[in-house]
Amino acid sequence: MMKTEDIKAIAEPVLAARDLFLVDVKVSRDNVVELLIDSMAGVNIQTCVEVSREIEGRLDREKEDFELTVASAGIGYPFKVEQQYAKNIGKKVEVKLKEGKNVAGILKAFDADTVVLEWEEKRAVEGSKKKQLVKVEETIRRGNVKEIRDVVVW
Repeated sequence: MMKTEDIKAIAEPVLAARDLFLVDVKVSRDNVVELLIDSMAGVNIQTCVEVSREIEGRLDREKEDFELTVASAGIGYPFKVEQQYAKNIGKKVEVKLKEGKNVAGILKAFDADTVVLEWEEKRAVEGSKKKQLVKVEETIRRGNVKEIRDVVVW
């Protein structure tokens, strides 16, 4: 059976040469290998095909048969690596908290321990009879986050 670490070791130099990064690698018992890749500018199908061919050329089918799929982590895929956070600074994301609550907003900042979101909501403002739209910024501990996904805004 192929090992995830071996696939990563082969894939990472191929990806780095193209300004891509590895998001996830899955290897099944049947040697079905799935590589999810991304870049700061996004990934198109042609790039996936080129990466797939180059990685496949570095693997030995005579030694072990396998099936290889290279795909973009794409919109709506949960963030797995720091580069996905960096790519989505200033963009709308949805955060699912471990307590079951969902929060959507603009990703303003992140570090190893926290993410900072900003959104607008209606709140009572002193001196006004009606609720007004105000910007709210919240720092969320990453330990409380179940997953974060980017959101498509049409």
